[in-house]
Amino acid sequence: MRDPLSRTKVVVRRLPPTLSEDALVSRIQTRFARPYLWMLFRPGKSTNQIHSRAYIEFERPEDVLAFHEDFHGHVFVNEKGSQYKAMVEYAPYQRVPDLRVKKDGREGSILRGTSPFD
Repeated sequence: MRDPLSRTKVVVRRLPPTLSEDALVSRIQTRFARPYLWMLFRPGKSTNQIHSRAYIEFERPEDVLAFHEDFHGHVFVNEKGSQYKAMVEYAPYQRVPDLRVKKDGREGSILRGTSPFD
């Protein structure tokens, strides 16, 4: 397990099921000035009361601590007046997907007249 002082990825849980990604990003930008490197938003479902959640990767561990102080316990209110208290914790899986796209070796082989299976 990684040292807690070197972790840079957090998960924000217990967000309202009807919250959109744009609304969350604007809320983060107004409350937290430092930029993040990567974010993945998973919307919830209001039929089964499944909360939305977001995974956020920061550049430095100090940014994670500042984000936790700023955002942990923040209350979101949906259009019906229900309150949802956000929980910020370290993500259990600290890796972030690679953003580079690997080129397929078979790409363009028909146009070149070669078979990728030879």
